[in-house]
Amino acid sequence: MIVIILFFIIIFFYEWNYLKNRKRKKRTFFIVLCIMGVSFCYCISTYLFKYSLNPNELIEILFRPLQEKIIS
Repeated sequence: MIVIILFFIIIFFYEWNYLKNRKRKKRTFFIVLCIMGVSFCYCISTYLFKYSLNPNELIEILFRPLQEKIIS
């Protein structure tokens, strides 16, 4: 879990520096950091709930009908 947090800290500072150097709008900062926050929560939840509540199964349940329509 510490490795996950360290990777996200590194990615956070890289993104922050990239956006700041290119003088992006506050809206862009907000969007990028929200997406990063959601992906962090997803990674932590998959690590903490390995066997009980797996978010991958929820995603499969939600998108299986769409996938079947695309395939057939």
